[in-house]
Amino acid sequence: MRILMFCTYFPPQYSGAAKQAISLARHLQKRGHHVEFVTVKWPGLSERDTFDGFSVHRVEMGRGTRHKEFRLWWNLFKFIHKKRHDFDIFHSHGAYYTNSIVGPLAKVFYWKSLVKASLADNDLYGIKSSLAGYIHYSFLRKVDACIGISHDLQTEFISAGISPEKVYYMPNGVDTARFYPVGPEEKAALRKAFGLPLDRPVVLSIGVFDQRKNLGWLVENWVRQDAFDTNAFLLVIGPQSREDREGALINSLKQMAAEKSEILCLMDHVDEIEKLYRTADVFILPSKSEGMPNVVLEAMASGLPCVATRVSGILELIEEGKTGFTFAVDDVQGFHHALLNILNGNIRNMGKRARERVKKEFSFLVIAERYERLYKKLLAGG
Repeated sequence: MRILMFCTYFPPQYSGAAKQAISLARHLQKRGHHVEFVTVKWPGLSERDTFDGFSVHRVEMGRGTRHKEFRLWWNLFKFIHKKRHDFDIFHSHGAYYTNSIVGPLAKVFYWKSLVKASLADNDLYGIKSSLAGYIHYSFLRKVDACIGISHDLQTEFISAGISPEKVYYMPNGVDTARFYPVGPEEKAALRKAFGLPLDRPVVLSIGVFDQRKNLGWLVENWVRQDAFDTNAFLLVIGPQSREDREGALINSLKQMAAEKSEILCLMDHVDEIEKLYRTADVFILPSKSEGMPNVVLEAMASGLPCVATRVSGILELIEEGKTGFTFAVDDVQGFHHALLNILNGNIRNMGKRARERVKKEFSFLVIAERYERLYKKLLAGG
């Protein structure tokens, strides 16, 4: 099959949706399918590119503040018209108003289309509540398959008026061959290489330093509560947010980390992030909103039990007391209780169960096969 994937953001920009798209593309390619990407041409980026061996095409969005999507849609139409004989499937990683154009465009060129909603109370926010909201709804009705990566998102599509027969639950995947646990000796060697303590629990959190990921809340409370009297060391990794253009948030957190280096370390984005997972004992997700977080899948694949907020996708991943513990968003006492439960429990057994769970249900070997079956069903007229 020949698949064109659409992502609004694509490397070199950081995007969790694009990370999932690229990983899925790799596994589909291994199964014999052809995949290319089309994305927005942001300033400073070229129209044609390659990434990880995949062709990347960038199209211009309109300038100004209003209705920029119209120029993007027109440029997508012109690009697809040129490539109309090259693809069978148009797969958008995002179900936003702007992304929903894949439905009508695919109809014009007799392709099949999919949109994947990645963030609860976000991708479909405002649908049918304005003129743009009705256009969004109308375009989504022309899409052949709407993908919810959590049951919450599946319900959102149906509540928005999309036919249940067109709505599918398809969780995010993880590369279990890349993310895996290591033994005590290799873990100690990695900690030494990264300058992390050898004789204390290391708890890890990864994400963009923005309001939604809530890493500022975690760092501030970790310092304020003096590591919650756990003797644990917190390692937080992630890039500066596009929202934090002047760097005010990330610089304040780095200053805090410099003053409390005995309990806390902040790092920028790391290419071989899998090695940092292997240094840790526990993973923390303090996020305010998710769809199904990549980092929790990666942590579980790496054999880490997780402490996470009860946001979309989490209760489908974490079995309370078996693979981790959950707490309410911004609940300091709840977080403290969950952290103590993990640190005082059998971390090794919880981590082992976490990896077994993701290998069975969320490995890209499983998810790519499920997408392949869905693509074939759509092409067969199902």
